[in-house]
Amino acid sequence: MKKIAALTLCVLLLAGLCACGGDSASFTSDDLSLTVHGSVVTVETPVEEILSLLGQDYDYAEAISCVYEGMDKTFDYADATLYTYPDGDADRLMELYCTGDVQTAKGLGLGASRDDIVKLYGSDCKEAGSVLAYELPVSSPENLPASLYFLLKDGTVEAIAITAEHRAE
Repeated sequence: MKKIAALTLCVLLLAGLCACGGDSASFTSDDLSLTVHGSVVTVETPVEEILSLLGQDYDYAEAISCVYEGMDKTFDYADATLYTYPDGDADRLMELYCTGDVQTAKGLGLGASRDDIVKLYGSDCKEAGSVLAYELPVSSPENLPASLYFLLKDGTVEAIAITAEHRAE
């Protein structure tokens, strides 16, 4: 009986040690959301809902889309910028870039460190200058990937953004 108990204890200890090792943090499609001003926004959230959440106090710009038929639009708020692209009769989210009241799906917010990011999302990221980006695989080679990215200044998060998969220009 003691041998069975000792063997069971060893198996449990080994299983526990295996769970603690390695880079278990990762980036998935579930991470493509931001909590902005207390509301969750995903890459699938209709643009009208995001505008309603952020309010009417924005600067607006539009330009003829180089990729799609219609107008690309930008809504620039004090602490967020929303970029859209036309898709038939609707505008779709291309990017939501936030510098204010924002948290990722895993609770990371402004002021976090690069180490905090890697601890939550893993080391499989792209780094260019002061930007740390996590990307999902694209569904088509002519598309840019959906992503979550962080702008760092002096080692801390200054802005957080999500992008939807969309055609490259």
